[in-house]
Amino acid sequence: MAYRLNLFQSLVSVLVLCKPILALDFGQWYSAGNSDLLAPRLYTEHDLKRKGLSDHVSFHPEGASEGFYCHYPNLKSKEWEACNDGADSRWCWLRQLQAQEGESHPKGYTVTTNYDNFAPIGIQRHYHMDISKQTIAPDGTPREARLMNGTYPGAMIEACWGDTVIVHVTNNLDDEGSVIHWHGLRQFYNNDHDGVALTQCPIARGSTWTYNFTLLQYGTTWYHSHYILQYADGVLGPIVVHGPASAPYDVSLPSPHFMSDWVYRKAEEEFDNEKDPVVRGSKADNILVNGIGRSKEAVAAYNGEDIRSLYPITEILPGQRVRLRLINGAAGTSFIFSIDGHALEIIANDLVPVEPKIVDSLLVAIGQRYDIIIHGLDNPSPSGNYWIRTHPADGCNTFRNGLFNSTDSTNEDPLDPRTGILHYGHSSATYLSLPDTTANTITDFSCARISEQTSLRPVVPWSISTTPLNNLTLSTFYPSHQTENDVPYGNYTHWLLRLDPLVEKQGGVSFHNPLFANFSTPSLLDFTSIGQGENDNVIRLPYSSNSTDFIHMVIDGSLLPSTNQTDLDPDVIPLLAHPMHWHGSDVVLLAQSEQPFDPATSMDTWNYENPPRRDTIMAPAGGYVAVAFKPDNPGVWLVHCHIAWHASAGLALQMVIDDGKGLVENMLAGERMKRLEGGCEEWKADLGKVVDYEKEESGV
Repeated sequence: MAYRLNLFQSLVSVLVLCKPILALDFGQWYSAGNSDLLAPRLYTEHDLKRKGLSDHVSFHPEGASEGFYCHYPNLKSKEWEACNDGADSRWCWLRQLQAQEGESHPKGYTVTTNYDNFAPIGIQRHYHMDISKQTIAPDGTPREARLMNGTYPGAMIEACWGDTVIVHVTNNLDDEGSVIHWHGLRQFYNNDHDGVALTQCPIARGSTWTYNFTLLQYGTTWYHSHYILQYADGVLGPIVVHGPASAPYDVSLPSPHFMSDWVYRKAEEEFDNEKDPVVRGSKADNILVNGIGRSKEAVAAYNGEDIRSLYPITEILPGQRVRLRLINGAAGTSFIFSIDGHALEIIANDLVPVEPKIVDSLLVAIGQRYDIIIHGLDNPSPSGNYWIRTHPADGCNTFRNGLFNSTDSTNEDPLDPRTGILHYGHSSATYLSLPDTTANTITDFSCARISEQTSLRPVVPWSISTTPLNNLTLSTFYPSHQTENDVPYGNYTHWLLRLDPLVEKQGGVSFHNPLFANFSTPSLLDFTSIGQGENDNVIRLPYSSNSTDFIHMVIDGSLLPSTNQTDLDPDVIPLLAHPMHWHGSDVVLLAQSEQPFDPATSMDTWNYENPPRRDTIMAPAGGYVAVAFKPDNPGVWLVHCHIAWHASAGLALQMVIDDGKGLVENMLAGERMKRLEGGCEEWKADLGKVVDYEKEESGV
């Protein structure tokens, strides 16, 4: 298909010559002519047998859903082995048995493979999803929700490293459009499939839009709507990409542990609180895990019935090492995750395999994901039941009845962070007894946990240049300005945060304009005009395919709260950290501090040698985070706070990465642009028929 990404013709010849491993130089995809030779093939189980492909690599990965197999049709089993079946070889995914000397490609695809440059070629996997309204009661309280395929969370997308996933999304809502974003997936040279209002028009009612992307990363992530708070209403679901691991384990649980908060009102109604300086922010009503919330009434009435009707259950055997995938898909709450009496081994964060690290709890900020190994006890309790706790992080939650913190909670009707049960299957275990276990001793419930977040080291290391392509010290200014010292676009790479933009705007303060998306004219389709609008909030960055080139960026929360307040009531300024999410790039965490950023001294303390790497990072209130990323992915990319209420208030920037010579426009020329334009024509034709969305909202 014409809109697929392509490689150099030399790489095409490598495939034609049937090399056993294909080394994909992804940084050069944009320069080749059109070809489908390298596109992952679509095979069914029947096709594999009929085509005589049974000798190609095919295996059922540990923890995959029933009937799910990984297939690598280009790799013959006589030359390769799939080595995911042994607990002590989880690091290895595909390994060549007889490596040839002098070959430029890697000798296999393992956890140490540089996935920025190499990935196996898998197959196509098609998913069909629809968005519709349904009434659900995940904790016993019914409300109308917006759901993917009728469930909360939505259907899991499951694939293997190197597969191409094609998702056909049908909008069956009666009064809204939608777009679906694939959180954390880089969409390398694939900006038009990122699924945000900057890159496409919303999907019109009754229409189907197809997303197509190749999985160059592996691990755990999620998808969600990026349109008017729909994900807080239920439009979200997990993504599992099977691949290698950095530590041994015995079994992998087939379903992720999906954490979220839940609001009883429709999200757009709750959003009114975000803009109200008296109410001070949107609220949540409960905590859900895998779509199940604790019902106070049901728990109070418990009298020895089957506990599986009250809580989600995680099954384990004595002494087992069990892989569990954690996802925080909340709208406004970051969580501290723990299991009473159990150690947790972190092996990945945000689709990045890390060197194993043992903890007794961990912060999972909004948008973040972790792959962990639960170390099962050799001699568990007679009942075999232990509490799984999903505790709101201090300073990173607002619930209907007040803040829910570890020591100074103002919540009038305290929530119970005991949200699930770890159950051992042994001779005396029972489902007729609630756990009587005690919480782990946790000394840090903060929503930064800097020592933890800064200690994780990626397995595939990056060395960061101390001389970035941009200059952080030129100016310090606010995202409301489209110019600084008469220089267009300004230096947004030092971004000062303060109040939610819509709150400031209502107060008549011009400090911090919101980013507003124009649904009918996405930035990607109006590329030459980006930055001319009052609410464009754009930063232009130079494209570079050089792996040693980096952009440095500071997210500065030193004015949260402000110590030099002149234009707003200081009581309105909340002490609140922000989980910042980057589209299109992994970012490395150069520094994370609760102290204000000092351009004269702060950079002397930054970590440039294999710092933590992920796509969602917490910016502490009163302090700052410094990150670096490679500007090697052309397009228009969003950077935003992942508190859904803040994103909808416009707390976001758009980054334009281009070479100034038409790289982005050439990448989209032809069928890809026609496709986007066709989607916008459908949206505009339907727009006058859709019930008007009258709330002031960013669309981000």
